[in-house]
Amino acid sequence: MKTGTEHFTLAEKCKMEGKLNKAVKEYKSTLKYFPKSIPALMNLANIHYMLGYINDSIKEYKRVLKLKPNFSYALYRLGIAYYRSAQFKKAIKIFRKIVMIDSELYMAYNWLGLSYYHIGREEESIKTYEKFLNETPEPTIVNYYQAIAHKSKGNYDEAIKRLTELIGAHPEHVSAHYHLGLAYLGKHEPFKALKFFKKVIKLNPKHKGAREKIEYLTDIPSI
Repeated sequence: MKTGTEHFTLAEKCKMEGKLNKAVKEYKSTLKYFPKSIPALMNLANIHYMLGYINDSIKEYKRVLKLKPNFSYALYRLGIAYYRSAQFKKAIKIFRKIVMIDSELYMAYNWLGLSYYHIGREEESIKTYEKFLNETPEPTIVNYYQAIAHKSKGNYDEAIKRLTELIGAHPEHVSAHYHLGLAYLGKHEPFKALKFFKKVIKLNPKHKGAREKIEYLTDIPSI
């Protein structure tokens, strides 16, 4: 019969070897001996998330936070789990707390901006990404998502400006080209839109969205 420590050691070994279901079993066995083991609970939650058992991961992150309420990494993972399960308002609450207590977890701004975006609060999303720009050492992802928020809000010129700058730094950024095409469509400039959709296909021939837009635009008599 294994001890709790032996179960934990085996769980770690299984995790490293990619035997995730076996690791889950061993972490659960560990918790029978050490029900307040934060490492076992966090690993169990993370693996459940990886396996797609999001609700189980949420329960386990909550158990960790009962033991250690301001554990920012557990809060961060809980926020992402809420986001992945489309519980955006709960995710917003969590990420707002994180950015107040842990300046190191600057990616929380990204998830916060995305969560606002998904509930239609584009203005808060844009403001969040402005704060994110002040925190992150790599602005690419910020400019991308902020541009999308501007596009969704109808601020096409601002979206085009940001996406153009992003493409200047990363000319093979497929999604930036695609959303730039969408922004030009929003401005009713189909010729410019078509140019960027064709660029998307050049970079990624299997891009379904760009192909559909090209077919639509080339069917219009004036194009």
